[in-house]
Amino acid sequence: MVRRLRQMGLSPLLNALLGFRGNFGSLAAAAKVAHRFLPFDHDHPDETRLSLALAEHTRESDYPVLYQLAPVAPSLRRVFDLGGSTGNLFYSYDRHLHFSPELAWTVCDLQTQRDAGLDFARERGEKRIRFTDKVEDGDGADLFLVSGALHYFEEPLHPLLRRYRHRPPHVIVNRSPFSRGPALYTVQDARTHLVACKLHGRREFIEGMQELGYQLQATWPVFELNAWAPLFPEYCDRHYWGFHFSLPTEPGAP
Repeated sequence: MVRRLRQMGLSPLLNALLGFRGNFGSLAAAAKVAHRFLPFDHDHPDETRLSLALAEHTRESDYPVLYQLAPVAPSLRRVFDLGGSTGNLFYSYDRHLHFSPELAWTVCDLQTQRDAGLDFARERGEKRIRFTDKVEDGDGADLFLVSGALHYFEEPLHPLLRRYRHRPPHVIVNRSPFSRGPALYTVQDARTHLVACKLHGRREFIEGMQELGYQLQATWPVFELNAWAPLFPEYCDRHYWGFHFSLPTEPGAP
């Protein structure tokens, strides 16, 4: 029924009826509508409070990542955590994987998240974690991690990685919604605030990584989160996904 209504040219009317739950042409357009309802997004204090609380817990969807990282964790020296908020995943993963004292875990996020993360690290006397606002700092990392953040970026992942001179041998994307068709733009309802997000096309995402030479090692569904694109139900999985990509090991490498 929804497809037929779209074909009849009624998408603008349906979008108007759906309010912020509609579909949009870009992240900027989605954010503009969201701000009409709630004037907060990633800068809401709840974002920071939740991130710091999650440093003390391991979520269900983290266990596939821990399983994938376990064989390589001892050799990790540089991790780049894109959209990693206050760095909560470092603490959660370190409890299980016991990272090297030489590890440098770099989080790239907004100023409010970086400031809270720095304060949290100082309180714990943790010197292995650092913060930046430069995506370029991921060049040469052993692991490139994007957990719960890929859908907040307009640019797909593979063009970003293509700009690196030394691409990370391991890339993990977790807790992100995807479209089974073209990319879709909508608004994520976090109750106290609304955040514009992009459901990247799953096929385009995988093929883009493969074009860079990455091999898909594993993928898993994330049932604890769900996404909704009401005007395109045939493209929406409802649950989120996780992926592990790696570059082929060179002959003779350990």
